[in-house]
Amino acid sequence: MISKGARFQSFKVQNWFNCGKKETLLQSNATLLKKFGGIISKEHHFENTIIIPPVSMAPGCDIKNSIIGPNVTIGEKTNISYSVIKDSIIGSFADLSDIVLAKSLIGSDTEIKGESRSLNIGDNTEIDLGES
Repeated sequence: MISKGARFQSFKVQNWFNCGKKETLLQSNATLLKKFGGIISKEHHFENTIIIPPVSMAPGCDIKNSIIGPNVTIGEKTNISYSVIKDSIIGSFADLSDIVLAKSLIGSDTEIKGESRSLNIGDNTEIDLGES
């Protein structure tokens, strides 16, 4: 870029967030959502659902009988039913039902059913918190 004439200028950093930690990643997500607003794709299906801004939601989400927000980011083609989710990041292709989540990181292609928790779950995980 410099060889093509781009000019760089330094500036004072107001905040520094270590996004390698769950708490600061969620705080960064909330800060960005509040600063730039959430974007909800027009390709979604909501049924009996309350959205509390700011929320960002990728295309293809199906959300039923749930409360989402504030400060929630949801990846594409995620299904959520009978759940309450706030201050969390949910990956793509996740399937969540009968769950209350706060301050949680949920990876892509995950499945969670039942109970209230604060979770940090990686990709391709299935958890059933209900009775066996």
